[in-house]
Amino acid sequence: MASFHLSKWYLDYVTDDGDVEIAYIGAVGWGPVQLHYSSVLNSAGDRVRQRHSLMPQAPPQQKDSVISWRSKALSIDTVWEAVSPAVRETLYRASGGSVAWNCLMPLARTKTQERSGLGYVEHLEMTIPPWQLPIRTLRWGRFTSASDYAAWIDWEGDFSRRVVYMNGDVIPCSRIDDDRLEAEDGTRLSMDRSLVLRDGPLGTTALAAVPGIGKMFPLQLLQIVECKWRSRARLEREDKAAVEGWVIHEKVSWPR
Repeated sequence: MASFHLSKWYLDYVTDDGDVEIAYIGAVGWGPVQLHYSSVLNSAGDRVRQRHSLMPQAPPQQKDSVISWRSKALSIDTVWEAVSPAVRETLYRASGGSVAWNCLMPLARTKTQERSGLGYVEHLEMTIPPWQLPIRTLRWGRFTSASDYAAWIDWEGDFSRRVVYMNGDVIPCSRIDDDRLEAEDGTRLSMDRSLVLRDGPLGTTALAAVPGIGKMFPLQLLQIVECKWRSRARLEREDKAAVEGWVIHEKVSWPR
């Protein structure tokens, strides 16, 4: 069986007004297939656009508590400064490989030449193909505000795993849906899903710009459906004032 390795950076920020910028920088090797893929997704108001590059891109640069990424090809020059500690988890491990999640900045102050906001940075490394994962549904999200932050991953299927960090601590959650997160201590995060950033099978959305993608990878990968939102969110906890912020979150469904 051909070896598989995926390295994917995800960096984002949301302005006070709710405008979004999301950057992906990825490299995948699967047997003879060697693919570089980077993209930037922007929203301004209700308008969403995306730019792609298949040329190798220099990875984000990290120095102390600052991560920066610049790409002339994608017209991006952004800096993230951490205001929270990193968290790490090995989400899945089997004889065929593993999935390692490194959330370098659950909460960051982010700046470009034109805009600023609160952001998030993670790096995912996989040595097992995504179409071979024993899961059916993935819900992922991150919440940022001036005072609080959260990140979560919820896998359901033959293998299930739920990881939720809030303000740096693991919290047990009884419910994670597309529009809410409920913790066992009564904490509740509600999300309005006010803007759809991307929706559809990967073969027609995120990977549509890759020529011949259907010949490179199995159909199971291209049929994975992703719906990604930007939501205005409200965090409610017992004995504390409610906090409002922004969430970027998604639901990913594997074909049955």
